[in-house]
Amino acid sequence: MKRGRQALVGGFALLLLVGLTGAPALVAAQQGGGVTSGEPDLEVYLPDNELFPGTETTVDFQIANGGGVNYGSAVEEVTTARAVTLEVEDSGPFEVKTGETPVGLIQDGQVSDVSHRIVVPEDVEPGTYDIDVRVRYEYTNRVTSSDTQRLSESDRQTITIEVPEEPEFSVSDVETSVGPGSSGDATLEIENTGTKTAYGAEATITGGSGVVIGGESAEEVLGDLEPGDSVRVTVNAEIAESVSESGAKPLDVAFTYDDEDGVEQDGDSVTASLAPAAEQTFAVSEVRSSLRVGETNTLSGTITNTGPNTADNAVVTFEDPGPTVTPIETEVAVGSLDPGESAAFEFDVEVTSSSTGGPRQFELGVRYWDQDNTAQQSDTLPTRAEVGAESPEFDVEPVNGTLGAGSGDEFRVTVTNTREYTVSDVSAKIYTDSPLSTSDDEAFIDSLEPGESTEIVFQVSADSDATAKLYPVKMDFQYDDDDGDTIVSDTYQVPLDVTEPTDSGGLPIIPIAVALLILAAAGGFLYYRRQG
Repeated sequence: MKRGRQALVGGFALLLLVGLTGAPALVAAQQGGGVTSGEPDLEVYLPDNELFPGTETTVDFQIANGGGVNYGSAVEEVTTARAVTLEVEDSGPFEVKTGETPVGLIQDGQVSDVSHRIVVPEDVEPGTYDIDVRVRYEYTNRVTSSDTQRLSESDRQTITIEVPEEPEFSVSDVETSVGPGSSGDATLEIENTGTKTAYGAEATITGGSGVVIGGESAEEVLGDLEPGDSVRVTVNAEIAESVSESGAKPLDVAFTYDDEDGVEQDGDSVTASLAPAAEQTFAVSEVRSSLRVGETNTLSGTITNTGPNTADNAVVTFEDPGPTVTPIETEVAVGSLDPGESAAFEFDVEVTSSSTGGPRQFELGVRYWDQDNTAQQSDTLPTRAEVGAESPEFDVEPVNGTLGAGSGDEFRVTVTNTREYTVSDVSAKIYTDSPLSTSDDEAFIDSLEPGESTEIVFQVSADSDATAKLYPVKMDFQYDDDDGDTIVSDTYQVPLDVTEPTDSGGLPIIPIAVALLILAAAGGFLYYRRQG
């Protein structure tokens, strides 16, 4: 069509020259005679014309200029296409994301590239499809010594796109019971949605945004997948504590397979979504403590599964809080707990004598198995409990707590074991200060069961010049506990009341002397009377 138009214009020019100047002018025109005529010839190509369903691809068109000259010597002037643009006018089943695009100047013999974004729907069937493109440009079709003629051209051309038959992969049903701050299984269903069999298919799964798959990535063998076949794979997923429970996180799944000729091919990567499960939580309530310094007692309470999933084979854990407080056992099994279900727990806890009484915070937790039969550990459950001050090992009470000044006597006391275990080989010893003294300061008890009492005896004397008042008699015990350890108790103070001196039971010396003096005086009086 273009060539015909050029010939028509050229013929008209020749006729005009012949009519005006005759045969010499016609010969001059045919030989050039200072006039050049021609035009560009643009063709649009798509070298890589394969597009795949469910993709958005940058398509690279090429525009080649094969311009022609009718006559004349100003070849470049008439064969160059200027202000070239390309537009996809009819995209068939595809969606073009790019509008009319400028290319610029294309000289004769040159090829220029121009890119468009094209979306291929997921449901496009394999086959060939035609799309229409329009190329627009400007050019100079005639040049003389005194004039040029500029024209515009718009040319519509058809380009063929092929949607090949090949394997395509999709990922769906990504499931996991793993919540933030934990790890466990995640399952993915992978399907060949293409039109060809993928032989020896493999998938490489990689996480991101706080999700780690298989340490760094997981490589899974899918095997041979015919069109429509699917397979479920399970990978280990670790979700960071900082990841929000709301909002899915991306997983990148890349594919390789062998085609029907045994040549390894790379499939299109797929981005899947992993939604973290709601974090499994527990709560501690009804905490009861009989803990006391220097004793082994119990810390008990109730553990409740606050959801959202069942915790199988749950175990309440007690983190060792340090050297002065030690749980005898650090785990208590409470069985499986459904959401909202509770169970009681109790720990035996030793509080050493070097500890102090008062409120203490302990760290409990729950170890359990989730729905994927994966072991999990809950967050720490801070638990506050009271530790009582140390109580005396023995209760000591005087039996005869009175002693006269200037006398000595047995000092009897009752000793009661206040511990919750039997003590043995109990050696008791008393300590006195002036005006008290002792000639027998030790006593022995073979054993005392919890709450059992016995009486022990010492010898104590009070000086004759002792002031009548209460005096302390100090006492301590050395004994063996239920573990066979020898312990020295705290010092006890037992009161002893010293009273005024009492009658010894014989005749008083002073009254007797007075009576004797009276009798002597009376006798002397009678004697002198008889004599005189």
